[in-house]
Amino acid sequence: MGDVQLAWQRLVDWLETNAPTTASSVLAPAPPAAITAAEERMRVVFPVELRTWLEASGAGSDPEGGTDGVAEGVVPGNRYLLGLAAMERTYHFKMEIERDDPSDDPEFPFWHEQWIPIVSDDDACYGKFLDVRSGQIGSLGDGDAPSFGAHDSLTSLFSETVVLMEQISAGEQGATGRVQGGGLIWD
Repeated sequence: MGDVQLAWQRLVDWLETNAPTTASSVLAPAPPAAITAAEERMRVVFPVELRTWLEASGAGSDPEGGTDGVAEGVVPGNRYLLGLAAMERTYHFKMEIERDDPSDDPEFPFWHEQWIPIVSDDDACYGKFLDVRSGQIGSLGDGDAPSFGAHDSLTSLFSETVVLMEQISAGEQGATGRVQGGGLIWD
């Protein structure tokens, strides 16, 4: 699994040095009591790796709030890295859809109660989620079946993102993003 704290800190350090505007969107640590309360409302126990990362950068406001509680542009895809409140809001939204229109195949559901959204677009149609049973990161897309295999864990997601960031700052041919006006923009 690796060390999610180290991988996250490397990512934040790169942002602070190379993309300070994007770094300013990184969320403050979430209090342990807020994480526990979210777990209880979601009826899910977060894996240690997720809890550790949220304690480093997962603060957000009330789960019923607006678009706050997200960090923009931090991970590839120019989507939002969700904080605790946005995770919970998106989770309940996805669960409501699954309850109202259950998937035909329970082995391949639209949404599973053990999936925690971690990356999302504005309308929660595209993004990534963490499967609490395995720790793997899955992807979802509008109308597509969820898929797995891109990242084994949060640590690998953050570590692989740092590698891409370092390619940008080194000016490597084929880098998958750029920094413009202090903000990280993924291609």
